[in-house]
Amino acid sequence: MHTHFWRITKYNPANRINGVYEKKEWTSISDTGNLYPTGEFLIEHYLQTELLYIEAIISILKENNTNLLQVRDLEKHDLNLLDEKFHYIYSDETKSLYSNVKNNDYISGDELKLLCKLILREKLWCKLQSENMFVHFGFDYYMYIGSRMECSSSLEFISNSGLFVECYESPYLE
Repeated sequence: MHTHFWRITKYNPANRINGVYEKKEWTSISDTGNLYPTGEFLIEHYLQTELLYIEAIISILKENNTNLLQVRDLEKHDLNLLDEKFHYIYSDETKSLYSNVKNNDYISGDELKLLCKLILREKLWCKLQSENMFVHFGFDYYMYIGSRMECSSSLEFISNSGLFVECYESPYLE
């Protein structure tokens, strides 16, 4: 049973009023090229943030002494990368993983990182889980993690990276 739950995002909770995020910010890779109060949202900005999310997951995995997560409730979306504006950010390994990943597969290491990129880029969706932890992804670049352990050093690492950690139960729990 998971006893610790977090919402880990790029969104500063100070900008949330009565549960509604009030600041105009990008919410998806598809927002690249759009203008925001902070300037144009570039693919480089997107990739930096994506990396922070993946590093957060890896940190909590390590603190849970877990290296394998199981793919659950897999949904694949269109992966027509030739028409994709940023087709060059998809490696052959990423394309292969997209084609071959199945429900109930166990995934770890570099494949796990690639799978998380595909989820964050809205090319597929799934829940990732093990006996000790889970990772769920929501709309608008929200991530939810549950763990049996407190993971205080990971939470400190994540907070110091620029992401925000809030105690929050995943809306994707069964």
